[in-house]
Parts: sequence; C-alpha cells; structure tokens
Amino acid sequence: MNVAFATGGASASGVRAAIEVLKKRGEIEEEPTILVWAGDGGTYDIGIQSLSGAAERETDFIYLCYNNEMYSNTGTQRSGATPLGAWTTTTPAGKVQPRKDIAQIMIAHHVPYVATVSLAYPLDFFHKISKATRIKGTKYIELLAPCPPGWKFPSNKLIEISRMSVQTGMWLLYEHENGKTSFTSVTKHIIEGTVKKKPIKEYLEAQGRFRGVASSEEGKEAEEKLEKEITESIRRLQGTVPEHLL
Repeated sequence: MNVAFATGGASASGVRAAIEVLKKRGEIEEEPTILVWAGDGGTYDIGIQSLSGAAERETDFIYLCYNNEMYSNTGTQRSGATPLGAWTTTTPAGKVQPRKDIAQIMIAHHVPYVATVSLAYPLDFFHKISKATRIKGTKYIELLAPCPPGWKFPSNKLIEISRMSVQTGMWLLYEHENGKTSFTSVTKHIIEGTVKKKPIKEYLEAQGRFRGVASSEEGKEAEEKLEKEITESIRRLQGTVPEHLL
C-alpha cells in the first residue's frame, strides 16, 4: 500500500485490524507480516504522532525507518534526524540543533523490540529483521542510509561512508529487547575495546555537508559536541561509558 506521508503507524493499525477480522471469519489462515517503510521525515517529524499512537496501542507490526538524515525526496531539507553541523538547503550554515534520538523515544514506549541497522553490515541487518518477524507487538528498526547527493560524497563511496558512520560511533548498532539493550556487530567490539573507535573527524571530512565543521572555530566546537553526543548516547543505552572512549 502507498499511503499518505504521515500515516504509516495509523495505516498499519488499520491493516492489522482488517487481518483480525479476516481471521475471525476464517478467510485467512496464515497471518502476513505487516511492514511499514518510511523515511526519517515521515518518522521523526510529521509521522511521529501516528507511530506513537500505534506503539501505545501495541499494534503488531514492524516499522522500518529509512533514515538519510534529511528530506531527500523533496530537496534535501533538514529533518529531526539531521545531525548538528550538517548542511541542508534549510540549514545552509549548518544545523545548530542536535538530532533527535527516535530509537530511544520508541524504547520509552515500552515496545518489545527496537534495533538500529546499517547498509554496511547486512548480516546484522538480516538477523534483526528476522528476529522482529518472530516477536509480537510493535517492532521499530532504524536503518541509516546515506544519501550521496544530499551528503555530498561520490555514490561509489556509499558503503564506505556507511561503514565509517559505525566505526566512528556516529551510528551505534544495538538492539533493545525485553528491557535490555545489547550492542551488536562493530559497535559491540568498540564498546568492549577489541576494535578501536575511529576519530569522528574522518567521517566529517568525507562529506561535503560537514564542510563548515572542518573550516571554522564554530565547526571545531560542533565536532566536539558530536563526540560528546556519542558518549552520552552510549551512557543512556548502558548506564556507563568505558574509560577507553572518554
């Protein structure tokens, strides 16, 4: 189904209700998996009320947010997912606010499963999607999907940039199930200290959208704030930050 931009959660609730009716009538035997595929603008901003309502009702479906950290379909405007310091057409000097942490907002809804995934780590992605299909209730999965024209890097660097986002900590891979958060894949190794976290500067310099961060004193301050944002995200997820990441 192709539905209105902001109605992913509500549409899923309607489909779930229809399936329940068909089951009672004996018209279907095997339940289909309901999957909503929505961008960050339709999730973080104009669709958050619909998603929140579906989660509060404990609607049984998977919600996958395809996050490229801007409204890429309509001209690369800022969204709630746009990081601090990033250029967009509506933040030409760089965004001055930090991004929302929508996965944490979904955890606060007490849904049974929340996970983050990356294009660069397909096995981790597959494992989490497979797990979500076996869990009842609202499942939220967020995929970081870099946008070459919007982020201003060559398209042949797509997987490299995706990988760097995880290696620098700008995108943490984890899953939250039954009230417990577990880091996964490369993020897990970085937290444990078996893999060294790369400097965030490498990630920022690889993208034209962060050119302002690299070329000014204000930009240097933004870089420091982004590093602090990473450690605070880790602290929120597991309560402490390992000394080697401080």
